[in-house]
Order: sequence, then structure tokens, then C-alpha cells
Amino acid sequence: MDPFTHAIVGVGVGALSGQPLSPYNPIYCAAVFGAVAPDLDVITKLKGDYSFLRHHRGISHSLSGILLISAAIAGIVYVDFGGSLWLYFLWAVIGALSHVTLDFFNSYGATLWWPLSSKKRTGNLLMFMDPVLLLFFAPVFVAYQKPRLAAVVSLILFAAYLVLRWKMRLQVENFLKKHFNLKSHTEKLAVMPALRGIASWDFLIDSPLQVTRGTMHYFGQQINSILFLDKKTLTPLTLKALQTAPGRFFQQFTSFYYIDQWEEKGKTFVKLMDLRFGNKSDFFYKLTMVFNKQWRLEKASIYRLNDIIPLNIGRDIPFHTPLPGGSSRKLQ
Repeated sequence: MDPFTHAIVGVGVGALSGQPLSPYNPIYCAAVFGAVAPDLDVITKLKGDYSFLRHHRGISHSLSGILLISAAIAGIVYVDFGGSLWLYFLWAVIGALSHVTLDFFNSYGATLWWPLSSKKRTGNLLMFMDPVLLLFFAPVFVAYQKPRLAAVVSLILFAAYLVLRWKMRLQVENFLKKHFNLKSHTEKLAVMPALRGIASWDFLIDSPLQVTRGTMHYFGQQINSILFLDKKTLTPLTLKALQTAPGRFFQQFTSFYYIDQWEEKGKTFVKLMDLRFGNKSDFFYKLTMVFNKQWRLEKASIYRLNDIIPLNIGRDIPFHTPLPGGSSRKLQ
């Protein structure tokens, strides 16, 4: 979710205190800072784009991480305003929980259970930028002198919106199962919000012979942007690629990826593509690994939209250390 929405929801959280809206109120400071602070992991970009991809929505978006962040925020607010340290900690935690909740409910997800698990969890209900949420929390600013009732109404509307989105997704799933005549024991279906259009939903169908990706418009039940990817047999080298550090990273990065392999100029290329985000022509996130004839990894790069992020073997990630395979869905 975008920082502006996080901040607005943070104000709504602080309004539950019943105190008038003010940038000089320590409760609002704690709540709003808590609502935006998890995205301070952007500082990892100072070490490069790969570092950012590895850590974004990682520790700072975990339940244990937000406790540490909230403690730091409470300390800063306490030093500046005085008052109750524990009260500021409580409001910072609530604000941070609002951040993690919003991020969990979109398709990118959040690493909720770190350090127990580095896997991103996702609720697949909200778009990355959802203007409806801003409308829900607008009444808080109208009733800024006595905002508690408006804040409660806003949170109830938000909860109702989540239920509505959940029902919409269920209806889309049921329609797709009938439309494609899916068999539950051999074919898997995943539905998630599209990048554009509140009423549009992207879907993935994992069948024995192919993977189908497309977009369905809820109103009118129109299906477009269909892409069919034929599956290939997992080779020993493909399995080895999944055991490498970049392969393991990509499995933690996304639960839905497609694997391709080909030979070129005496080298073997293994590509992993994140099926969650893409357009008619390509996917937004890809990992390409190049192996020599001895199956030694020589080169690895991450492709993000039009950017190429080369991985420095031996420095960026410990390629020499085999890592266990992940539990993601291998769509090859």
C-alpha cells in the first residue's frame, strides 16, 4: 500500500483516542509514525536494489518487528512530549498493525511470522493503491474536533469492505471453476486483485499440462489478457537451480512462479518468472541464472520491469551454500 494511505489510516487509528486532530498531539504522532514506519526498510536500498528486494516487507513488517519499531517510536515521542511511555507504545503498535494489515491484504504480502518463517503471507483482497480506503477515512478529518465516532465508522466501513472484497473473490473463483471446468484434485486456482481496476481480478490456473494466467472483470464477467504457458519437465539442473541461494530467495519472494530452461552458446539458462504481476507481454519480476557445462552457477540477475539487477556471486548471496527448496508452487 502507498505511504499516503498508510498515513491517513494512521490518523484514523489515532482518532480512536477521541482527542482532536493535531500534529502536535503525541498520540497522533505515535499512531501515524507507527503506521508509516515499517516502510523505513527502504533504507536497505542504500546497499542496492537486490538488498531492497530481499528486505522490503520483511522484518519490519513482522509482528515481532513492529514491537521493536513501536518501542523506538514510543521512546522518541516520550522524549519530545513527556507523558506516558506505555501509552505511546500502545498507539504506535496499533498504528503499525494497521500498516501490516493493509500490506497483508494485497498481493505482495508481508513476512508476518519472522523469525519463525521468511515466507511472505498475503490475503489477496486489496489493490496496491485503493482510493476507496481514502473515502472511508475522510469523515475523520471532517469531524476533527470529536473524531472518535467517525473513526469507529471508518473502521467498520473498512471491515465491511474487506468482507465485500472477499465475497467478490469467491464469486470470481466459482465463475472461473465453472468456466474452465476445473477439477479440484488436479487443477489449482488462485485469484488476486488486478493492478488496475477495483472490479478486476487476476487469476492463475495450475493444470497438469499448462499454466493459465488472465484477468476477469467482475461486472459483466469478462475474461481477457489470457496467457497460456506450457509446462516442462523438471530437469536435475532445474532442481539444482531451485536449491541455490537466488532460487531460494525467489521462492520466498513469490508463491507463484513459472520455470523455463534453455541452452544457448554452451550455457544453460534457467529463468523463474513471478506470475502475480505482469501485462500482456511480460512479467514484472524475473530471475535468470546461467550455468556452465559443469552445472556451476556463473551469473544471476533479477529483472524488475525495465531494470536489471545483477547479483555479484560471492558477495550479494552465498551461492556456494546449498539451501533447502521452498514450499512455493512450482509452475513449470
